[in-house]
Amino acid sequence: MRRAFFLAPFVAASVLFALPSSHAGGLPEGAPPPPRFAPDQLLVAFKPGTPGAQIAQAHAAAGAQVIKRFDAIGVQLLAIPAGAVEASIALYEHNPYIRYAEPNLHRALILPTEGRDPMLPTGLGTEYLALQWGINNTAQPLYDTASGANVTGTLDADIDAPEAWDLSRSNENIRIAILDSGVECTHVDLLGKCIEERNFTASTTTADVIGHGTHVAGIAAANTDNGKGTAGVGWNARIGSLKVCHEWPSVDFPLLGMCDVADSVAGLLYAADNGYRVANMSYGSDPDPYSPSQAEADAIKYAWSKGVVLVAAAGNDYASTRHYPAAFPEVISVAATDRHDNLAYFSSFGSSWVSVAAPGHDILSAYPNVACGIPPDDPEGCYNWLSGTSMASPHVAGLAALVLARYAGITNVQARAYIENSANAQGALGQNFRAWVRYGRINAHLALTADNPPPPPPTITLTATGYKVKGQQKADLQWTGSAASSMDVVRNGSILTTTGNDGAYTDPINRTGGGSYTYKVCETGTAACSNEATVAF
Repeated sequence: MRRAFFLAPFVAASVLFALPSSHAGGLPEGAPPPPRFAPDQLLVAFKPGTPGAQIAQAHAAAGAQVIKRFDAIGVQLLAIPAGAVEASIALYEHNPYIRYAEPNLHRALILPTEGRDPMLPTGLGTEYLALQWGINNTAQPLYDTASGANVTGTLDADIDAPEAWDLSRSNENIRIAILDSGVECTHVDLLGKCIEERNFTASTTTADVIGHGTHVAGIAAANTDNGKGTAGVGWNARIGSLKVCHEWPSVDFPLLGMCDVADSVAGLLYAADNGYRVANMSYGSDPDPYSPSQAEADAIKYAWSKGVVLVAAAGNDYASTRHYPAAFPEVISVAATDRHDNLAYFSSFGSSWVSVAAPGHDILSAYPNVACGIPPDDPEGCYNWLSGTSMASPHVAGLAALVLARYAGITNVQARAYIENSANAQGALGQNFRAWVRYGRINAHLALTADNPPPPPPTITLTATGYKVKGQQKADLQWTGSAASSMDVVRNGSILTTTGNDGAYTDPINRTGGGSYTYKVCETGTAACSNEATVAF
């Protein structure tokens, strides 16, 4: 093990979001906040069937140029005059062909408050499983910066990974998309794990020059039982480095990097269309008038519809404020626990929207070798301790890989149910996890030994018929296959209304002319949805 030292621009992050100054990892006193969104970009979605001439006219009026098209969800990323974001949104929203227009939101990765991580281990060779309390808590001592001494943890305040590995070690066909700052795929603990490296950001490199993504990837699926470094929860699962967070050097505040919504959308759509079964998102938004992003919501829905298990960090503001993408209903939102099974002092919480908890305080994992001053292919490898819900989330992503291999052929709905329904409601010291999260702290062994496997999701079948009455558009919807008491009717990606589940609804569109509308119905407040049905006029 080499002790990490940090040379600009390489820096370490132990938290996910910008935090109030009273919490570790937040902006220092008096530092200005990072920008909320790109000053010269918009995300715009036109209604299905909008004529090309109308789209071109709308862009010309705003002085906009198309940078990227996300055809799967009907969204465009636009370049606009700098400083004209709000004015351009107002202009687009007055256009009857527009579904929505929104900024390209930034999500900031902030430098940590120094001196809170344990001392790097020495004299233990290159095998560090014994220090991974989240995998197997034997009450092992770790250095505590507050007291300056080694302090023991609490026996069994862990996810029972060794017991789970006796039942499932996943396999190479289960792919985890690491949507993050990139991954050092040449690291000894990740060698042979990376399927590909893709860069969706403005960065000029696929490399992880931040360190965050490499650490996350190691937690989810580092090479395990190889006599080197740490063990990944997902054991034999493979990963894809989908870089959606880019470097952001600044002299005004210690900003580590930015994760833009447009890049998140690009990474999610790519994962959905390229065989990934799990996607980990250890980033998120601070509260903002434009959050949540509708474009990201559409990308999340698309990935979910393609069968991806979606996992995201809940945030680090020690409050119940919702952060996105974690708070989208399709996503397993993850809070962080410490080595005593307590909610980590920085972790967001809320049983109404945070699904589960997982170890996220003082987590040892792989780190880019440059931080230790060694070559990228050094057989010893660099490791570091980091903290945050960023570290909790990949524990769940790794567990998803175990579940998908254990129960071959299950859907993402079923895999999620295995993970959530098997979580420990009570901690090792008797804590009530459900005071903080909906289900509890994950238990990998229980997730793989469920006596009563979750039932398959309902097969909801929807048909839609369009017609006109005195020139006014109407659509009749009919569905079967759900026993829920009420249903959300979704039109063009947005909830139109909630209605009783009598199997029928008429949408009084009351518009004239042409156009098309895509519908689905979902059991209210859940991700159990029908097929999509489109009517065109």
